Amino acid sequence: MENLPGLKVVKGTPTEIADVRAVFNNNIPDVVIVTLNAPRATDSPFSAPISPPRLMADCNANVATVMKENGVQKMVILQAFGAGESWNNMHSILRLLMSKSNMIYQYNDHNDTEREIRATGLTYVFVRPSRLVETHATNVKVWPNHGRGVPLMASTSRVSVARWLVDAAETNKWDNTAPVITN
Repeated sequence: MENLPGLKVVKGTPTEIADVRAVFNNNIPDVVIVTLNAPRATDSPFSAPISPPRLMADCNANVATVMKENGVQKMVILQAFGAGESWNNMHSILRLLMSKSNMIYQYNDHNDTEREIRATGLTYVFVRPSRLVETHATNVKVWPNHGRGVPLMASTSRVSVARWLVDAAETNKWDNTAPVITN
């Protein structure tokens, strides 16, 4: 990865604000895209979390602080369908499954992130894909922030999500929104 043209690798962790500042040294971006996820004991989405309960919220707060110090105004944050106001429109079976499993810790972290980033005054886009799958990129369907109508088994390819994150960063069409996306 370090040999790609135009790529500068800065080692560190977003839990340390000094490491985040090091990323911005002499390399001020126009927009920041955050795709952080809290690690779990295994690859199962229902396994025990092994990260602090506010990993995403605290790391995003560090990024927002450094962005403001450097005059960067926009961040695009990957979340999950069910975060924020989309929770009530997630199918009741999924809400039950999420609320009775270890996944609820990540939803709480996503919600803390949203609340705190909205309060910073920065321009944001919270992107909430449905279940992530390993398929080819396809057209993305964008649902309102509340996610009403998203089917129970809706999915979104990881490649489609990555492309959508970049599109959201490059335009102002989705600024200060939190759309749900599916394929």
